[in-house]
Parts: sequence; C-alpha cells; structure tokens
Amino acid sequence: MDLDKMGIEVGEYITLTDEESGHEYEYLVMYIFEIEDRVYLCLVPADQEDQEEYEVEFLRYDGTDTLQPIEDEKEWEQVEATFETLMNELDNEEV
Repeated sequence: MDLDKMGIEVGEYITLTDEESGHEYEYLVMYIFEIEDRVYLCLVPADQEDQEEYEVEFLRYDGTDTLQPIEDEKEWEQVEATFETLMNELDNEEV
C-alpha cells in the first residue's frame, strides 16, 4: 500500500475537501482493509468520533494518491459486508 507515502495510517486524522463546495472535513481513519487487491479506508467524521453512534464513510484508494468514492452498488455491498465482519470479529475479541 502506498498510503504510507500519503501519510495515512489507522488512528490518524485526514482532511478531505468537497470538490463542489470547497469545504474541508476532518476524518479519523478507523480501519484500512483490502478486498480483491483494492484498498479501502473506513473514516469517521472527527466531530463524531466520541459519540456512541456515528456515520461511517468508505473511500477506495486507487494507487494514485487519491481517494475515490464507492459508486458501484455491488462494490459498496462488498465493502459494507467486510466492515461488518471486521466489527463482529472485534466484538468477539472483546468478550
């Protein structure tokens, strides 16, 4: 993964800019995982990280120093299922 070159690691904060509005948003990198040689980031808005419930954003790293939204429904379902599996594994470890 070339995410190291971008300075992206789990537990780090990143700032993303909305291309349409130009507004910047800060996110906590919660997880980084791979599915079929594609790398995904699970992000939590920094202003929600201490809340019991929070929104989760997923972006795909395309290898060119950019993060892409997931627009394909099948790909989204794979990412969501993988994330749920990761969360279940963490819950089982804590018991």
